[in-house]
Amino acid sequence: MPNTRIDNLYQLLVENQKYAMMNWYESYKELTNQVDLIRTKLNNGNGLKEDVVYHGTIFENEDNSFDAFMYRFIKTEEEGGNGVSSNGQSVVSAALFDGPNTFKNDPGFISTVENLIKTPNSATYYEFKQSWNNQEGAKDNKVLINRTAAACNLDISSTVEEGKFNTLFHWLQQEGLIGNYTGNPVSWFEKNVFAVQQIDAGLSKNNGDKLWRNIFIWRLFEYIGNPFNLKKQIIKYGAPGTGKTYGAQIESKLQFEIWKTEYNITDYKYENHFEIVQFHPSFSYEDFIEGLRPALVDNESQLSLQNGIFKTFCIKAGKWESDMYKLDREGTFNYQTGTILDLETNPAFDGLRNTDEYSHWEYVFEQTNKSKRVVDALPPYFFIIDEINRAELSRVLGELMYSLEKRGTEGKIKTQYANLNTADNYMLQVGDPGENNFQFFIPNNVFVIGTMNTIDRSVESFDFALRRRFVWEEVMPNIRMLRGYLGERHPQWQELAESLNKLNQRIATEPFLGKDFQIGHAYLMDLPYSNHLTTKEVRQDVWSKSIKPLLEEYLRGTGKQLTDYKKAFGLH
Repeated sequence: MPNTRIDNLYQLLVENQKYAMMNWYESYKELTNQVDLIRTKLNNGNGLKEDVVYHGTIFENEDNSFDAFMYRFIKTEEEGGNGVSSNGQSVVSAALFDGPNTFKNDPGFISTVENLIKTPNSATYYEFKQSWNNQEGAKDNKVLINRTAAACNLDISSTVEEGKFNTLFHWLQQEGLIGNYTGNPVSWFEKNVFAVQQIDAGLSKNNGDKLWRNIFIWRLFEYIGNPFNLKKQIIKYGAPGTGKTYGAQIESKLQFEIWKTEYNITDYKYENHFEIVQFHPSFSYEDFIEGLRPALVDNESQLSLQNGIFKTFCIKAGKWESDMYKLDREGTFNYQTGTILDLETNPAFDGLRNTDEYSHWEYVFEQTNKSKRVVDALPPYFFIIDEINRAELSRVLGELMYSLEKRGTEGKIKTQYANLNTADNYMLQVGDPGENNFQFFIPNNVFVIGTMNTIDRSVESFDFALRRRFVWEEVMPNIRMLRGYLGERHPQWQELAESLNKLNQRIATEPFLGKDFQIGHAYLMDLPYSNHLTTKEVRQDVWSKSIKPLLEEYLRGTGKQLTDYKKAFGLH
């Protein structure tokens, strides 16, 4: 039956990035389609070395169709591999592949290739693998062997490196995304078939496309190697129009939905776990953390301490960790590593159960998987700072430099206005109850995502102390994404993607500009034009209204003309 968590992961890892992966998809589709055509001929009694087998395929007009097919099918070393996957570290020497007495000229080996194409099952896979390894001087090229099998059978995935697949398989079982496997524990082929069947059963958003499903399985491996909860502070930087802020919002919403399905949450809404603010030169510490602000008291204006937008957000997100700090002053529980079971069996937290004051803990104790870390079970909160580099960061963040590095109550600090805090606007009360010793911390479940255009102010405007507290992700113009997007929605304008690519190449080599001044792909997405307009008409209008004014601003005072840039974009 469909699995909401699998669907959400598919949305995050495939649907949101399809255009960027379209080249892989098309190459994968091309090879598997060719194998299907060749299979039909083989099943009619022809052999791989007969030219008739390649009639109607992309290999038909090659000088040696058999050699061309075998090179693409097995050996390809170009970037992207044979279409199913890259080579990794697995390489076949030219002498071994093209030698007079090996591989392509061995009738026994060719027979196993034919059998694998005609009937791609575990028996023909092992037969092909054994024949490969029997070749004189051959290595156990598992990646090449497995991706050849994957080109013949879409019911096994494109995750062909066995160590990586086993890591993914273990994670899928651990997370309950696939069922209990009782087959051969060391068989890559059989475990792959099982995993694909299980993913299919849980996936409703794929519409039966086996290629995208197999790409999704590889993307899952990439995801578990770099899960979002390892990145508590991120800066997305790059040229304007690359979708940094939009991407941050979409990704954070999907991460929230993935968390909800993992912990079976229904009543939490993303809108209550998300905040966005745009920095500007006059933005201050008082706006962000806390400060004295005018307020009406008994119809009279007077200054009073008010929490800023980020402190208010942290108070909301930090109530779980505040509770644990309040109840466990002796520090008997480490919530960086402690599990839900550890929490349940710790007498310090008996008060968290079955009380209205701590009702927000109820879903944690209801979890069936007690081995989950408590820190992972806490609901994520996403704080996006648009144009983060436009403010005076050292002044806005103040002592948060410490709390960004040491998350949770371990990184608690006194703020500048700590002595004015009251029980109405604090996070932690340190010391005996009644003492005015209130402190602030940034909760572990808060994700801070900053975005910045590098042309507004250089990345180097961040001092080193602040820079090392963030993970830096460069977001470049994505021509592959644009090409796929236009190909699906406006195929008649698809050449605009290459026009933008050539323009950006020209900008990147201009000494006055450079790669930070490239034009983002968003300038050519969601175009408000009728599909009846020609490519030339759309190109001219986009140039006049969007790109030309931007380049004029870039080049102001340099004496440079726009002629070369206009030509690069395809206009004369």
